Amino acid sequence: MNTTASSTPLQTFVDLSALLTGIAASALAPPLDPKDIKQAYFDYVQREQPDTFNQLLAVYAANAQQPPATIADLILTQSDPAVRLLARSVMLMWLLGSWYAPGDLQKANAAGQPPDSVVISAEAYTQGWAWNLAQAHPMGYSDLQFGYWANQPPTLDDFIGGEQ
Repeated sequence: MNTTASSTPLQTFVDLSALLTGIAASALAPPLDPKDIKQAYFDYVQREQPDTFNQLLAVYAANAQQPPATIADLILTQSDPAVRLLARSVMLMWLLGSWYAPGDLQKANAAGQPPDSVVISAEAYTQGWAWNLAQAHPMGYSDLQFGYWANQPPTLDDFIGGEQ
């Protein structure tokens, strides 16, 4: 993990997100990032769940030097239920570009129903990592070059695993 005591909250969020999603931090927050979706997601969570978000970041930062599996266990099974649910919301946000409120996840889980969600923005929808992991692109949107379909898609190793 890259988090140190001097990391910014945004960098801590990116490192935490890499741990939760299995997608490299350098892919979630590339050096050249005109869409800056990481900032949009950070701001969204900070606005929706400020206290729990700060707790989640604190749990991660306090344990950032532990092995990834240990940190994941601390967050997803040993933390306060609100922190666990927010971690799930963060994972879904990166993957789907939608916000699943932690309370809605909890209610839906208990009822066995799909949770309600809100698409964060049109850009968030197109930047959802589920598209890359499915080796696809959103309907009606592609930033790929004409004729891209003639080539094999990138491998999943290009998106997940590797450097966290």
